[in-house]
Amino acid sequence: MGYIKVKDKIRLIVSITLICIVVLGIFYVYRRFTRNAIETLASNKELINVLVAASNEYNERRHSLYAILHFNPEKKSIGVTFVPPNYLVTLNKRTGKAKRLSSLSFSDYSDIIDSLEDDLHITIPFYIELYASDAIKIIDLIEGINLYILDQVKRDSGYTTGINYCDGRKTLWYINKVEQNSIYLKYDRIMDVALTLFTNKELYKKYISKEYITEMVGSINTNLLIQEMISLIDVVYDAKTVYTTVMPGKMDKDNNYTVDDITRKLYEQKFLRPLVLDIKDSESIKVRILNGSDIPGLARKMRNVMTREGLTVVEFGTSPYAVTDKTVIINQKGNLNSALKVSSILGIDTMYHIVDSSQLADVLVIVGKDYSQ
Repeated sequence: MGYIKVKDKIRLIVSITLICIVVLGIFYVYRRFTRNAIETLASNKELINVLVAASNEYNERRHSLYAILHFNPEKKSIGVTFVPPNYLVTLNKRTGKAKRLSSLSFSDYSDIIDSLEDDLHITIPFYIELYASDAIKIIDLIEGINLYILDQVKRDSGYTTGINYCDGRKTLWYINKVEQNSIYLKYDRIMDVALTLFTNKELYKKYISKEYITEMVGSINTNLLIQEMISLIDVVYDAKTVYTTVMPGKMDKDNNYTVDDITRKLYEQKFLRPLVLDIKDSESIKVRILNGSDIPGLARKMRNVMTREGLTVVEFGTSPYAVTDKTVIINQKGNLNSALKVSSILGIDTMYHIVDSSQLADVLVIVGKDYSQ
């Protein structure tokens, strides 16, 4: 009799254990399919930060491109901080052990995130790891992108002056084919693509569905769930502006990129404050004006308008490009607010993005024949 009781107790314990496992499994699946940390952060009015790591090819998960995407749903703004590949990642504060970002495998992503959080004083709960093949697939799924070309690429590369349709492969070629394979020039090209997609986002709204997003990101490594990605895309569609920068820092004697208190405070003042607070940019917008028509005096006419509005005209003259009928505004520094202000002053909506961080002017305006009317 006692043996039967013991046997029954064992069965009862096993049954209860199995039931607990099933309940916990159901709870895990439920939480996984209903969790939405993005909506929680947005409702708490917190800045949402995502680390992105990308490469053209697989190289033991060592990546050439790192960036932090910042989303502020409350202010309807987005920021991009590019992280130089020679950024020195602190692996152990106590011993001072550190390695260059480019030498680390993304399997060490927690070390990378910890170092960035400590240096920039922000929290980065999410990551995305992708390759060129993923980007090509995404661009092809949205049926390509129209990029505006002046002289940033060679004419023998299959591009012409003006709008060029690019599929996924041609877009990646555009990003990668820069002088001396400079990562900083690639940052500029990436922003050309990103800002073009952002300012034309209404064209891509038809692709925003769970099924479509699932197909787009199927091969991407991320800790974001599908519903969280869709929530992030919703934030992008609500956003009004984009800010871009390279992570603050300085070179040490070994050419490693490090962050100190001075550069971090500059980053907070120049980049994070406009991203999270409702403040106006105090710096004057610098404009370059080129007469792209065959009608004399139009660049001077526009210069007078810009000067009256408080903008700084750093150059005006004749365009070296083909004669154009339509005036175009070109965002040269990745600061969308500057380009939008020029657009508002002139009443001209035709805007393109050719980011070149080395340029003095924030905005280039090529004056067309339409400005004579």
